[in-house]
Amino acid sequence: MGENLNTQWPIITELDKQRVLECLEEGRLWRGNAKYIFEFEKSFSELHGVDFCLSVTNGTHALELALESLGIGSGDEVLIPAYTFISTATAVLIRNAIPIPVEVCEDTYCINPLRIEEQITSKTKAIIPVHIAGHACDMDEIMKIAGKHNLYIIEDCAHAHGSVYKEKPLGSFGDVGTFSFQASKVMTAGEGGAFITKSKEVWEKASLIFNCGRPMGATYDHLLLSSNYRMSELQAALLLGQIDRLKKQIETRNSNTQFLNKCVKNIDGIRPQQRKEYATVQGYSMYMFRYQKEYFNNLPREMFINYLIDNGIPAFKTYPIFFETSLFDNLKEKYTQFHHYNRDIQYSSDDFPISKKISEEVVWIPHYYLFHDQIDLERTAQIIRKFVEVYD
Repeated sequence: MGENLNTQWPIITELDKQRVLECLEEGRLWRGNAKYIFEFEKSFSELHGVDFCLSVTNGTHALELALESLGIGSGDEVLIPAYTFISTATAVLIRNAIPIPVEVCEDTYCINPLRIEEQITSKTKAIIPVHIAGHACDMDEIMKIAGKHNLYIIEDCAHAHGSVYKEKPLGSFGDVGTFSFQASKVMTAGEGGAFITKSKEVWEKASLIFNCGRPMGATYDHLLLSSNYRMSELQAALLLGQIDRLKKQIETRNSNTQFLNKCVKNIDGIRPQQRKEYATVQGYSMYMFRYQKEYFNNLPREMFINYLIDNGIPAFKTYPIFFETSLFDNLKEKYTQFHHYNRDIQYSSDDFPISKKISEEVVWIPHYYLFHDQIDLERTAQIIRKFVEVYD
C-alpha cells in the first residue's frame, strides 16, 4: 500500500506560511486590525454566490449564530436530519429550541424531502438540511416546502465547501449557509467557520451578535446579550489561499471517487454513497460507504475498520443518530425548554430505520486519501476483498 497521507494534511504552502508570518511580524492577530479576514470573507462569499460572509470561531457557532440571527428561540421547533453530526442538534438546543428529527435518504444519507412535511407543526420555524460528505440535499423540493410553510432554511455546509446543486453553490439557497474549517475539512485552519447569507438584514443582525452584542466599529456600546464568535487573523491567513486550491482538489477527489467506486462495484456488501445528477459538484469531504456485515460472515464493523487501518487506510465509523447520544438521556429533565413544551416527543430510532441502518453500517475514509494514485485505490479494493479471507 502507498504511503498513508495522514501526515500530509493539511496542505500548507510557502505562501500560506508567508501570510501567517506577515501577520505575526506586523502584529495583526484579530479582526480589529485585520487584512486577511476581510479578503477571505469577500472571496468566500464570491465563491458561494452570496453578498455577505462572516468568519467565525467554528462551524457549531456558525449554526448557533444562524439560528439566533433568524430569531429562533424558546419552544420553536427546528427540523434536522436524524442522521447528522451532533452539532446540528446542539445548536438548536442551545437556542432553547427543539430539534425534530426527519428521516434521511437511503442512498445519499441526506434529509429526505418526502418525509419533512409529516414533522411540521404550528411551532416549526426552520429546516436545517445537511449536505453529507458534500452531496447536495434536494434543494428544489426543500425550498418549495419552506415557501409553502413560511420556514427558514439554514444550510449546514460543514462538508460542502465548493459543492454545487444544479450549477448553484450550496449555502446560497437558504436564508443562511454555515461552514466548518475544523482540522478534517477540505478547507481548514484547525478550527474556524463561516456564516454566509444573501440578506443584508440578516448579516447586520449576525454582525451584532457575533461581536459581543456591539455594532462593528463601536467601542463599548453593547446592544444585546451575546458572545464572541470572531475568527482570528491567523486562521484567515491560512484559509485564504485554500480557496484558490479548492476547485482543483475537488476535481481530483471527484475523479478518484469515481474510480474507487468502480473498483469496489462488484464487492458484495460494500455500498458507496450514491450521487444524484442534481449534485453537479460534490466536494467529497469524506468517502462514505456502507459495510454490510452479513456479506462478510457477520464480522463487526469495528473489526473491518481496524483491518483497514492496519493496512494503511485511515477509516472511521460514522456518527450515531443524534438523539442516541448520551446527551439526550433524560432530555426533559436537563433542558428547560421542555418544561413548558406541550408536545410529547418520543426520540426513538424505531421511527427512523434508514437513519439507524446508516449509522450502524457507514464507514468513512478522509477526503485526503482520495489524493492517492489509482494504483493505490485499486489496492484498496483488493484489501477490502481479502478481509473475509484474513479473518475467516
